Amino acid sequence: MDLTEILWWSAGIFLLGILAGAVGMYRVQRKERSRELKKISDTVQRMTSGKELPDFSDCEETMDSKIRHQLLRLQEILVSQKQDAQKERKELQELISEIAHQMRTPLTNLKNYLDFLSEEIEKKGTEPELSYLKAIQSSEEKIYFLTEHFIRISRLEHGLIQIRKEERDLLKTLRNALGQILDQAEKKEIRFEFELPEKMHVMHDTNWLGEALFNLLDNAVKYSPQKGKIKISLQENEMFTTFSIRDYGIGIEPEEKNLIFQRFYRGKRVTDEEGFGIGLYLAREILFLHEGLLTVKRCEPGVEMKLSLPRQ
Repeated sequence: MDLTEILWWSAGIFLLGILAGAVGMYRVQRKERSRELKKISDTVQRMTSGKELPDFSDCEETMDSKIRHQLLRLQEILVSQKQDAQKERKELQELISEIAHQMRTPLTNLKNYLDFLSEEIEKKGTEPELSYLKAIQSSEEKIYFLTEHFIRISRLEHGLIQIRKEERDLLKTLRNALGQILDQAEKKEIRFEFELPEKMHVMHDTNWLGEALFNLLDNAVKYSPQKGKIKISLQENEMFTTFSIRDYGIGIEPEEKNLIFQRFYRGKRVTDEEGFGIGLYLAREILFLHEGLLTVKRCEPGVEMKLSLPRQ
């Protein structure tokens, strides 16, 4: 073997050695990177599950330790923001409760004085005095109504209300809501038609869903003509249990299908009936908290409101 061949063989062996070393180093670095990524993954998983991250101050200055330091810092920021949000929420709840107390007490006193004054005027007063008193009582009732509903809206919008869903008879909740509007319906001689089962147990908060049903029924009665008709039915499918409340009243314009659920919005056809544009907004917010839906369908005449609750 001459010198040239020896040099070629030596160069080949040298290159093979470099290649083998590079492959070995690549495998070591790959294993190290996998180990670092596993640490980072464990840290992220621990962070997303809400567990406190350990102190990384004694770790070596590796890439994964730097990333984990940043994650620890991020967790500290998120925890601080959460604590601030909880503090603000508590302060807001206390403020709303204080406002409610400060408003309700004088309004209750005013109502009591007006009731007492009403008895006296009915005994001894004149017709003008009685007329003035009724106007004052009507204004007091409106103020009380608005105060209560503003408080409810504020609590709903700021997540201060907890919906406590239990499996209860939906028909009983409906009957309770109907009982609150029967006097108003009887004055207008409105006839109800029902397509309902004997019982229907669904997960819901009886108080808050009753509030939503009352608002829908109140609107149906309010905007129905004298001696009108309201149809109430209940249907089920694989996903929802749905109340349908169909009236034959003034209805809405085509472009108002979404507008009527906005806070303080009143329909273009509403002229004679008093209102504040709060009921449908509250009803939809309550349905959202039940993970349900509230939709409207234009009919001729009137509208059909559908209140859907998820089947669980």
